[in-house]
Amino acid sequence: MAEEWKPVDSQVLVDAWEDIKDCAEGIQKDLACPDETISKMLRSVAETFENTVEEILDKAEEDWEEDK
Repeated sequence: MAEEWKPVDSQVLVDAWEDIKDCAEGIQKDLACPDETISKMLRSVAETFENTVEEILDKAEEDWEEDK
């Protein structure tokens, strides 16, 4: 995986950000929750992605060590 990822088309990145924001705002409205609650939910989702990447990298390192 590249250290510094850059989108091929920056508009796609802008659109994706707007989609995520719109979805989060819709969920916040449905839950009738404060900004802090939706913020914590979004952080939790982000941590899930970060942890998944870490697990993949850890597994790859373990596999490499076993193959040595």
